[in-house]
Amino acid sequence: MAALAAPAALLILLLAAVPESAPAPATRSFAIDGRRSGAVFRVQLRARQREVEGLLAAPRGELSGSPASGWKVMVRLDGRGLRVDGPHWMERVTRSDAFLAVERHPAIRFASAGFEDRVLHEGGDLPGQLTLRGLTRPVSLRLLPSECARPGQDCDIHVQGELSRKDFGMTAYRAFLRDAVEVRFRVRLRAEPAP
Repeated sequence: MAALAAPAALLILLLAAVPESAPAPATRSFAIDGRRSGAVFRVQLRARQREVEGLLAAPRGELSGSPASGWKVMVRLDGRGLRVDGPHWMERVTRSDAFLAVERHPAIRFASAGFEDRVLHEGGDLPGQLTLRGLTRPVSLRLLPSECARPGQDCDIHVQGELSRKDFGMTAYRAFLRDAVEVRFRVRLRAEPAP
């Protein structure tokens, strides 16, 4: 009996010596304030070096995570709310199936990969997946340095980048429009974490 008691006591001592794993950091989720956020895109016309600018207002989504574990952001836009600066024909062309196809594919979404808290404050690369015209492609945007201690709450979060129209099947109007599309997001979060 003593021979069995010794291994059992040793096992109990070993188990007691193993440190408990640290609890996972609490994650928070902050909803995007659609009234104070938006997305802008710019396309260069080949002639006259003129830009066409489009605005997508009232984004939805959230920033979730924690300073310890890092963050992810999800932004959802409804392409049917598109407004284009310029003559009415520009908005009609931009909304058409040859360009953004907003009636057939109204959902525009960006889902980031995880990124460190440092990037939220100091800026840096923001890789993720963009869904546009029913196609999902990897993209890399740039999170700009924050102007405040609580990005998104005390000041806007600014994200910018450049996309290729042909990556999303927008090959029409190549004689008139450059392939590169500049995108800019301005994100403000609601003051309190979502429940």
